[in-house]
Amino acid sequence: MKRKVLVLGHDSQSFLSVIRSLGRAGIEVHVAWHQPDSVALRSRYVACAHDIPSFRVEDDLWKARMIELMTREKFDLVIPCHDSSIAPFQQHRADLEPHGRLYLISDEAYGVLSDKFKTNELARSLGLHVPREIVVNNLSDLEQAMTGFDYPVVLKPRGSFNPGDLASRHEVRKVYDQNELNKAFHSLADARPLALQENVLGRGAGVELLMKSGEVLLAFQHVRLHEPPRGGGSSYRMSTALTPELLDASVQLLKALDYTGVAMVEFKVEPKTGRWALMEVNARFWGSLPLAIAAGADFPLALFQMLIEGRTAFPGHYRVGLCCRNWEADAGWLIANLRADRKDPTLTTRPIGAVMAETVKNVILVRERSDTLTLDDPKPALHELAKLTRGKLSAARRKLSSALIRSRASRRWAQSRLNRRLRSARRILFVCKGNVCRSPFAEAVARERLAGLEVTSAGYFPVPGRRSPEHACAAAAAAGFDLWAHRSQVLTEELVRDADVIFVFDKENYEQVTRTYPRIRQRVFLLGTLCPGDALFIDDPWGLEAETFAECYRQIVKAIGCLAEKIPMSERSPVAVRQLSKRL
Repeated sequence: MKRKVLVLGHDSQSFLSVIRSLGRAGIEVHVAWHQPDSVALRSRYVACAHDIPSFRVEDDLWKARMIELMTREKFDLVIPCHDSSIAPFQQHRADLEPHGRLYLISDEAYGVLSDKFKTNELARSLGLHVPREIVVNNLSDLEQAMTGFDYPVVLKPRGSFNPGDLASRHEVRKVYDQNELNKAFHSLADARPLALQENVLGRGAGVELLMKSGEVLLAFQHVRLHEPPRGGGSSYRMSTALTPELLDASVQLLKALDYTGVAMVEFKVEPKTGRWALMEVNARFWGSLPLAIAAGADFPLALFQMLIEGRTAFPGHYRVGLCCRNWEADAGWLIANLRADRKDPTLTTRPIGAVMAETVKNVILVRERSDTLTLDDPKPALHELAKLTRGKLSAARRKLSSALIRSRASRRWAQSRLNRRLRSARRILFVCKGNVCRSPFAEAVARERLAGLEVTSAGYFPVPGRRSPEHACAAAAAAGFDLWAHRSQVLTEELVRDADVIFVFDKENYEQVTRTYPRIRQRVFLLGTLCPGDALFIDDPWGLEAETFAECYRQIVKAIGCLAEKIPMSERSPVAVRQLSKRL
């Protein structure tokens, strides 16, 4: 009987690599929880794509559909590939495991490795070198902790996600001055406490392992050739021989957890001295997986064979010196590398000559590979290229559109159209990205200022029920409005259809709304259009200081004051705009 697996994932690297690895082995591959336009769906090895509702804390529909699918298809194994699919399965494994075999690590290992603070605590207890860090909860802690650090420093969240909000990812931030530090700290308000960590110089390296009960079955190592100057995921990597010290540190860490499964342990290594420091552990399939498979370390297939067939012996050799590139990300890296200051030792830059020579050499020696392009499965790469081309054309159109929107003639034309619409308007909708900062405040002001009209707000960020940040609530309270009880609402076709006028705040809002709902373009206006001579865009204050929220809200109050003057008197509240402005 043919084996069958269900693979859950988003990105084009690990998700597509797992699909290809298992598909090439003759295993029937089904997928779910994928993005609608994922390049992985074009793979010849995808037998079936299933539509399963997204995970939501307050709704178990996703779980019921997943159990129904597992029961019907009788998968040999279900493999979640990314953090936001692993977390729900770890949390609900008791409900899901009776219906099929899941690839999940132990709860103990997950509890430690999904928490960067606990990972570092374990590493220190084993005598492994980790960056110096101090946990901070508030600005006072941060100011005190900074007395022992020099810039740049790293702000690291405890985990990549909050359990109740898997759509919002918490990124590690490297900051170079006080202003950047304050902005980063405020933008990570939902992720606190944070670790203030010293910046470690060196090149990124990863040790990739398949283990069973703490014993190594398969091992691989790579180094990063291209990584963003200020840190982040690499776009070009090379396979290297295993370094005994890094392998030993990785095994010690995972053996302490009696680890079973795949993992990639990340290090920073100083090239001249060989000194290293542990960065983090990816207790799942990783972004550089295409390189390992191309070099001969086929981790997805080995994992399947270990779990389902009981196999424990795997080839211990792989090709060293093979390179693998993510072409889209590497194009961005090349631009960033060209612009970066090569005299700054804290930036991971490369000489242009070395980059060109490296590429030519790897092509001549036939050791250049692509994350997405393979001869046996070319369609994902072709689709990726088409998406990239469309993206570049869209960016050019957006620049032209922005220039036209900003022009005086265009603004006067928009004001004329808006005035005509407002004469008969009865329903007004305010839209920003998340519906937690600008649009809910605009709704609150408009409800008071525009009595008689139906006013609501929404955001296109696809997570409902989010709270407004503390600075937003405080700035709104100073103006006499309550955002503490507000919860975000996601923009829907019904909301758009029912609105007579839709106000957005910046270029991104305008482009997102008009691109998603092209038929209502004539009803969408920038709120800044209402006040001639003022800024056209009202920028998003999310993650910034309190003063920025106050200034943003002053702009909104003024704009709605101008709006009130355009609405027929019978629809206007007697509250004066100057009274609202004084509150701010």
